[in-house]
Amino acid sequence: MKVLGLSAYFHDSSAALVIDGGLIAAAAEERFTRQKHDRNFPQFAIRFCLQRAGLKPVDLDRVVFYERPELKFTRVLSSIIAGFPSSGSAFVSGVRDWLGNKLWIQAEISRELDIDARRVCFQDHHASHQAQAFLCSPFGDSAILTVDAVGEWACTGLAYGQRDKPEKIVSLETIMYPHSLGLAYAAFTSFLGFRPNDAEASTMALAAFGQPKFVDEVRTVIRTNLDGTYTINDGYLNLLSSGLKLFTKQFIARFGLPRDYRKPLPFDCLNSSQALSVTPDDQRYADIAASVQVVIEDTLVLLAKRARRLTGSQRLCMAGGVALNAVANTRVILESGFEEVFIPPDPGDGGAAIGAALLECARASSLPARFSITPWVGESYESDFIERMAAHLDPGDWTKYRIDAVEKIAPETLDVRRLSYDELVASAVEDLLAGDIVGWFQGPFELGPRALGNRSILADPANLATVRRLSARVKQRATFRPYALAVREEDVEDLFDFPAGIPRCARWMQMVSPVIESQRDLVRGAIHYDGTTRLQVCSCDHNPRFHALLSGFAGQRGLGALLNTSFNDSGYPLVASPVDALLMFARTDMDVLVVENLVVRRVRKGVHSVDAASIHNLDLASGVGGRVNV
Repeated sequence: MKVLGLSAYFHDSSAALVIDGGLIAAAAEERFTRQKHDRNFPQFAIRFCLQRAGLKPVDLDRVVFYERPELKFTRVLSSIIAGFPSSGSAFVSGVRDWLGNKLWIQAEISRELDIDARRVCFQDHHASHQAQAFLCSPFGDSAILTVDAVGEWACTGLAYGQRDKPEKIVSLETIMYPHSLGLAYAAFTSFLGFRPNDAEASTMALAAFGQPKFVDEVRTVIRTNLDGTYTINDGYLNLLSSGLKLFTKQFIARFGLPRDYRKPLPFDCLNSSQALSVTPDDQRYADIAASVQVVIEDTLVLLAKRARRLTGSQRLCMAGGVALNAVANTRVILESGFEEVFIPPDPGDGGAAIGAALLECARASSLPARFSITPWVGESYESDFIERMAAHLDPGDWTKYRIDAVEKIAPETLDVRRLSYDELVASAVEDLLAGDIVGWFQGPFELGPRALGNRSILADPANLATVRRLSARVKQRATFRPYALAVREEDVEDLFDFPAGIPRCARWMQMVSPVIESQRDLVRGAIHYDGTTRLQVCSCDHNPRFHALLSGFAGQRGLGALLNTSFNDSGYPLVASPVDALLMFARTDMDVLVVENLVVRRVRKGVHSVDAASIHNLDLASGVGGRVNV
């Protein structure tokens, strides 16, 4: 059975192709359009998925949309009417948007793919999340917890999954709009000067610099009960806002004036003691972030415990946008009493396209007995494409693409070369140890928002000067936001204390853990202010090429651990193609770009020298040795 799952029109539009219950391909539209959180119809993601399998739209048995637009419209319209007359502007913009395209998705899918509209079907939003959580897991049975902003009406769902039952997933309890943990956290994110539905990770990062002094105030917004239920006081939330201001005057009266997003925060995750430039308002924002983070964590732990009581299962699967909060996930893992916790690589709306497709297969009895997802299901690029791209490197003014015009850039020469597998690892290790910033591009791109070794920017985590240059000249990253750490599985026990073994969520950067204090200097550039890091544990089985790089670094440094951050600059999604990678390399201060077995090195006159005898230069236009001068 061939099923195409789709999500669109809200954020992170995506497509996923499932054949007989197996995931063949999946991608977010943003990877192809370069528009972060692209919400448009995922035409390019669809094209990629079908091409991966050699299919045409007519070959599909079903196309499944991840929610029910008509039900969502009833919620939007009901909310607008309830808020009238102050909701007048929301009525105009909302109705125009819905009547423009959102209500006619079945017809649009039919038209765009040129298929019979009867092949297009729909799943409930939280049912799609529950399916992506459980049916992507290796578990035979599991409690399921889904928490996000809002679907049609549901904001939180508790369910039970049993793979050997005809009805794979049974919904147990649902918490309805406006009682949304996701919307509440987004409102605090907006108040703190960050973009909601995009920069919630900044709220989570800022929390490490604060104390939960405003917990009582936050609990007037998020009221949690000991039995795991909760309610939201929506008088604090501007739920009809289509902009960045998701909080009300009542919210401001409780928490003070919001932060001006144009004023940078002074906190620095690389400093063990903060500078005296922290103002009382700066600290207040950090304390508010810490407070809402604690309340969200407490609520999720209680919800997970409730799911365990209702199901009796020793396993938990989580999905929904709130499951991207790695700090909260960690508390659920440690405190909810489950033996195992699974979160799919993309627990948000993008990954829900996979859940919708899997759920349709399950209902048609077209699922394998066991299925376990991998993050590496995006598009890959053949070596001949990479070489054709590199052949068109402009030998003219290379620095015109740069975004850092603060200082005069030294003359540069590009060395372009093809290396064997072993040579490539040795070369990259040498560069990293020399303090270089390395863009690492291999195989298919990852599913979800986190770079897991296939579209990564890497650096030596012990070299703080390199880490600061990475933030300022490559990522344009606020100093209070920490980086993640990729660790070779063999080295985990040297850095972390996991008495019960490596948690499943440690493999895809879905949790944080404190680094053993005596080892922190070795990886300080990838540790947050509180001594924790978001970690990716890499095994040879899961990602052999990236594991080989970590092993090569371990051979020189004695520890297989690298700072790993997503291969993108501020405001853009992760790179997908070699062209995307090359453009970012060109306009930022990265030193080395590795694309499969091709190495492009920026050589700065008087700054960085390379032993010519060790370099096999490649003139990609002619196929003979040469050097590109810029």
